[in-house]
Amino acid sequence: MKKTLHVIATVMAFVLATGLSSAQTKEPTINGTLDVISEQGNLAVGTDIQWQVLINSFDRVGESANLEIKLHNPAQSENFTLFYNSNREATTEDEAVYSEVTFEDSVAVVGPEGGEELMDSYKEFFKINFSAPGIYKYDLILRRADGNPLATVTETITVGTVAGIDDMIGNTRVAVYPTVSEGAVRVNLGSIRNANVAVVDILGRKVLELRNANGIVEIDTKQYARGTYFVKVMAEKDVASSRLIVR
Repeated sequence: MKKTLHVIATVMAFVLATGLSSAQTKEPTINGTLDVISEQGNLAVGTDIQWQVLINSFDRVGESANLEIKLHNPAQSENFTLFYNSNREATTEDEAVYSEVTFEDSVAVVGPEGGEELMDSYKEFFKINFSAPGIYKYDLILRRADGNPLATVTETITVGTVAGIDDMIGNTRVAVYPTVSEGAVRVNLGSIRNANVAVVDILGRKVLELRNANGIVEIDTKQYARGTYFVKVMAEKDVASSRLIVR
């Protein structure tokens, strides 16, 4: 009997040990949207750009951490002003209260000293204004209070002298109105025929696509989350784009 119990206990101990060793912590992820805005050609000097950092904490929920921004070229910190949302209860850009971010030795730390408790999934809101064009490379780092990095991503952006939004196809201007909306938005294609119309979110995901559109197209934005979108019209081997803000 004792031998049987010993065998059972040994097996259970092995199963528990194997289960614990195979269970792995799901680490956080981090992703910024400024590089997506750059890919759209919409970063230019002298323009206030709102962007976000998206954080999923997964199994690190409740731990204390800060978001860090580390420039690969420290001298470039003189080429822009960066603001972060100091209203920690804000869930949208409208609720954000912006405070300036300062860099020391190419690194800016966002949030209170010693970190703050990680939520399950959340966004950090930022606003940036560049004073010089160029290519900027930086790391977004979610760093725990003990100094260990929980998540890191490297992003590269290109800042031009003129924003890349072009609302013309040939000699016809594509009119999107209103550009700030809580409901219906109209896209006036004018004389453009058989156009493809797409709405793309700030992460580059297509949320709407209409083919062979003519005349005035109506888009219902009530189904979209608040934020910045781009309306893309493709026709005659050309593309027109307009920024759209859904409130």
